Amino acid sequence: MKMSDLHYEEPKASKLPIAALTLRVTTLVTLVISMGLLRSNSVTYDRGQGRETFTFKSVQTYQYVFFGTVVGLCYTFLQVPFAMYFFFSKKRLINNRAFLAFEFYGDKICMILLATAVGALFGATVQTNDGAQNIEFFGGSDKVYDAKDYRSEMRKYCMLANISAVFLLIGCFCSVISSVISSRALANKW
Repeated sequence: MKMSDLHYEEPKASKLPIAALTLRVTTLVTLVISMGLLRSNSVTYDRGQGRETFTFKSVQTYQYVFFGTVVGLCYTFLQVPFAMYFFFSKKRLINNRAFLAFEFYGDKICMILLATAVGALFGATVQTNDGAQNIEFFGGSDKVYDAKDYRSEMRKYCMLANISAVFLLIGCFCSVISSVISSRALANKW
């Protein structure tokens, strides 16, 4: 009798470790890119009485997005070594309920924070762009200045902010899937 007659199949290796590592690294990279774009995005425009600069610090919503991205980045950075160990050894470095619960709740908080940051970034960018496009002139009662430069610069700012939002959205999706993986790990431990 041959082995081929027994219809024996080798057990397939789990794809979970590679998925966990890939998702964590992708989240990390996309959050770094998003944060870098948001932080470096600034425009200077002529307001008639002088030049003014608009950055993420000019709008509180952009500051919240930056804060949320930093928190998500720190948490993901903390989780990458555990995902690497899981990938190389095919077992978890710390496999007790307390750590798995920390990972479970940490993933949920990170996911929610990133999701709200994505929505806030898209929403604030739409509002900022709409507000800028509706301004025709600057000035008071004595002098009036055309806001053409302002509208043009704010359009550039909003375009880069939207690119940052797309990277943040990708990071959020990866965080959601990581959250599902951590849910599975905790469920298996009970």
